[in-house]
Amino acid sequence: ADESILSGVWECAPCREQIDAYPVHEMMTVISGSVTLSRDGRSETFTAGDTFFIARGTPCIWEITETLRKFYMIAA
Repeated sequence: ADESILSGVWECAPCREQIDAYPVHEMMTVISGSVTLSRDGRSETFTAGDTFFIARGTPCIWEITETLRKFYMIAA
């Protein structure tokens, strides 16, 4: 009820976004598509079935190379 934990499915067309400080703690599982996440000087690509976590405050670059559909769980 207090919205401190949120979950759902999110979809986005290919794009690139630089994020200075990720606003929440988020765990996500890729349902379909592909995203390359660059952080801490390294890049990782995630595709269907992959699960990953981004901590609040992490600077990163999102590059969605194929329409991304993901399940997410956010701790605000």
